[in-house]
Amino acid sequence: MNQTTGQIPPKPVKASHKPVLFLILTIIVVVAGVGIYQFRLHKSNSDSAHVPESTKPKTASAEKPTTQNRSLEKVTVTLPESKWKVSGLKIEPVATNRFEETVRLTGKVSLNEDKIAHIYPMVEGSVDSVAVGLGQVVKANDVLVVVHSREIGQAKLELYQSRLQHEMAVVKDKIQQEIATNTRPLLVALRKREPITEIEERFRSRSMGNYRERLLMAYASYLKSDADVERLEEPTKSGAVAFKQLHAAKSSRNADLAAFQARIEQIEYELKTSLLLSSQSVKEAATRVAVAATSLRILGCDEAEIQSINPEQQGAKISHYFIRSPINGTIISKDVTLKEQIRPQSQIFSIADLSTVWITADIYEKNIPLLSSLAGKPVRVFNEAWPDRSFQARIFYTGEIMDEKTRTVSMRAIADNPDHLLKPGMFVNIEFESGSDQELVTIPLSALQEHEGKSFVFVYTGGDQFEKRLVKPGKQNETSSVILEGLNPGERVVLNGGFILKSKMLEDLMGEE
Repeated sequence: MNQTTGQIPPKPVKASHKPVLFLILTIIVVVAGVGIYQFRLHKSNSDSAHVPESTKPKTASAEKPTTQNRSLEKVTVTLPESKWKVSGLKIEPVATNRFEETVRLTGKVSLNEDKIAHIYPMVEGSVDSVAVGLGQVVKANDVLVVVHSREIGQAKLELYQSRLQHEMAVVKDKIQQEIATNTRPLLVALRKREPITEIEERFRSRSMGNYRERLLMAYASYLKSDADVERLEEPTKSGAVAFKQLHAAKSSRNADLAAFQARIEQIEYELKTSLLLSSQSVKEAATRVAVAATSLRILGCDEAEIQSINPEQQGAKISHYFIRSPINGTIISKDVTLKEQIRPQSQIFSIADLSTVWITADIYEKNIPLLSSLAGKPVRVFNEAWPDRSFQARIFYTGEIMDEKTRTVSMRAIADNPDHLLKPGMFVNIEFESGSDQELVTIPLSALQEHEGKSFVFVYTGGDQFEKRLVKPGKQNETSSVILEGLNPGERVVLNGGFILKSKMLEDLMGEE
């Protein structure tokens, strides 16, 4: 209790309650202020609605000549021509052009699938030596692996034997042809019944096999029988020799003549038959050689290797099987080691020609209309590893099937890669130009202005007047925009300096408020 007043002093407020009380008082003051402001605003509007137009005072903003129509949709701005140059104002008529836009996609570098070789051995065997390593650049026909193969060894030996048989058949055919060449003149001489002494003298050194002996024996028998007949003819006429002996001699002569003529015909037939058989033997032997050599070629043996087969010189190395690179390229996978047993179903190498690569990208649905015009067109490829370089690629495939999960269509382009800068697996950015075949109203982006979420341009209407014109922009590229609605070709539009007009327009509108 206060001793002076005799009253009980009030209980002090705790310090922890002061911020809460202050916040409550602040809220009360703000609400009261808003209520008073709304009341006065409503009253002012009601009073102004009953005041005649003639009695309303003119404001300073109403007297300004710069803004003649205060609608936010359509505003006219005045700028004296003397200020155009200082403001950087540039006015040009609206034109129609074929609009081109740059389409940007993300893609990936991949191997050129037309220039990849997966190497499988054609035969089973053990690896005798490995000539290349992973990442090594090889040329076509370079030896990759040497394999010891029993199958190859047997095939080479078969070819070697077939060649020997062919050589023998050729030699026999030549001998037979020589015999036939020497025997034919003898047959002609025998048919003419030339003297046997002359025949023996002329054909003595010529090779005829047993044909000469057989023919001359038959000819000699006939000549002897003919001589016997001539010897008995005179004594028979004189009666010194019985006619019966002469008749027997003539019969013997006729038999020997028939045998001699038959021998000639038989020899002629044998000559023809032997020539035909020898020629056929040569063809058969040549066929066996060709079959054996082709079998080795099918297995991948080199032509020089096939021609140099010689068991005596090569020994056990005749079973070596050389696996060679079919293309120029780089070893991108290696699955073979020394002394390893390999089989035809096992891949041992992959070789890729990296001088060209594929650029793959997925085209989204919104860009699918572009696909019909992309085939054969160039695209630009960029990678962050080479920020100062761009690569050229040519589109060669645009897919026809859309992926149901990604809702994209595949696109592929081929790019030259002589320096191997584009590595398969890299992510790249792809750019290409897409143009419209129609003439469209286009304006530079510098002419396009925006206010309160709406696009507009300033159209020069004459004198010092510029009209704010709402427009509906369409597709845009780096420099220009298509205008779908709001502008007509020939209308003069402010290209540069529109910001000055926009600032003056906003200044006038704020002054009115």
